[in-house]
Amino acid sequence: MNEILFEVLKAVIIIAIMVAMRYAVPWIKENTDLAKNQILMDIVTAAVQYAEQTIIGKGSGAEKKAIVTEYLKKQLQAKNISISDEQLNALIESAVYAMNAAKKTGGTGNGT
Repeated sequence: MNEILFEVLKAVIIIAIMVAMRYAVPWIKENTDLAKNQILMDIVTAAVQYAEQTIIGKGSGAEKKAIVTEYLKKQLQAKNISISDEQLNALIESAVYAMNAAKKTGGTGNGT
């Protein structure tokens, strides 16, 4: 009787582990990716705002973008985050757009 109970208990534990792995692993991965994306966007926004504050003058958009791009590549490499140049460009442009929209509405430019 104890052997049967032990085998049933073992099967239930195995099934519970399989179910947990089926749902827990994707959930953890998704939440980790979301956190990584938020960190990435925070870094990009900070870099864009830094460039805007430190490089004064009209017509220096290309210079600002080059400085931000170089800085972000170093930061992402240090954090072991790899994205393409196209993705990096899209993030920078998104942060610039948000910053400019916030200037027009009187916000902070960081989504708050």
